[in-house]
Amino acid sequence: MVILPLFTPYQLKNITIKNRIVMPPMALDIATEQGAITHKIIEHYRMYARGLGMMIVEHSYINPEGKAHPRQLGIYDDSLISGLEHLAAEIHAQGVTVGIQISHAGARALDFPTGPSSIQSQYLTRFGDKDKKSYRVLPKKLDNNSINDIVMDFARAARRAQKAGFDFVEIHGAHGYLLNQFYSPLTNIRHDEYGGTLERRLVFPIEVVKKVRRAVGKTMPIFYRLGADDRLPGGITLEDSIIAAQALEAAGVDCLDLSGGISGYLKSGSEGFFAYMGEAIKPHVKIPVIVTGGIKTGNKANEIIAGGAADFVGVGRALLKENEWAYKEWIKMGSGEHPSKAI
Repeated sequence: MVILPLFTPYQLKNITIKNRIVMPPMALDIATEQGAITHKIIEHYRMYARGLGMMIVEHSYINPEGKAHPRQLGIYDDSLISGLEHLAAEIHAQGVTVGIQISHAGARALDFPTGPSSIQSQYLTRFGDKDKKSYRVLPKKLDNNSINDIVMDFARAARRAQKAGFDFVEIHGAHGYLLNQFYSPLTNIRHDEYGGTLERRLVFPIEVVKKVRRAVGKTMPIFYRLGADDRLPGGITLEDSIIAAQALEAAGVDCLDLSGGISGYLKSGSEGFFAYMGEAIKPHVKIPVIVTGGIKTGNKANEIIAGGAADFVGVGRALLKENEWAYKEWIKMGSGEHPSKAI
């Protein structure tokens, strides 16, 4: 029997990924209040790791001003490295490639909302610490010095990820977080080198990628989660994101993780509802592409890979419902070789 495309390995730089199934970053909000690893986090990722090709650990804030949730995972200080090292080791013990997503919440930050422009956007809400409600805020406009500081914080966070033993680092540029806010014309109304045209709205994300690349060297893969379609009038379009994807690849990104919805991750639609992004963008880049979007079955995931819409598929909520998802779908699909060779 022939192994289905979903269960074939992929070589990304110096990393061999055993299959194409990815657990995408999904925020838990169960770290300590200082952002440190807890036993619950270790147990969560250990439970869901087995059988996957890759895991991307949830978004971790690069500085205290970029924190989005009260108990969000942090990567802003060297004191956090040992806990992150423990997490990476536990996931590696399951035979799974693992990276971590690094982020800055920007206007969606818990205590210090900042952004490309000082506008109260209907598309951005913040999670309230005390009342547990989401509400709009008026962020402080970032000046050039602050932007440069954040670029450096991304680089330092990536270096911590590398020291902790993660195989790759993913920069969060989607779901209404800071880099997405600069990229989208719905939230960026600047008229300097960081706003206006598409090319200028990409300047900040590109600066982050280049600085991260210098921080981690040539061999460690850099992923970028691209909010590829705002799906709102006047927002980012797929045509914009084809240009953005090419610019990110040229800057040093090794894998694009496509998502959408500036108001946050969209949770509705038919199975594989972000596959259209891969179909549009993948032909224009040479680097691998991940798509997510309500994928529930191995057959759909395999269809996306076999059809060329993506190189990897992110399985989120279906995996949370069934931590043996990969094995059970393997059995349903009757894919041939012993599971240990691919999952």
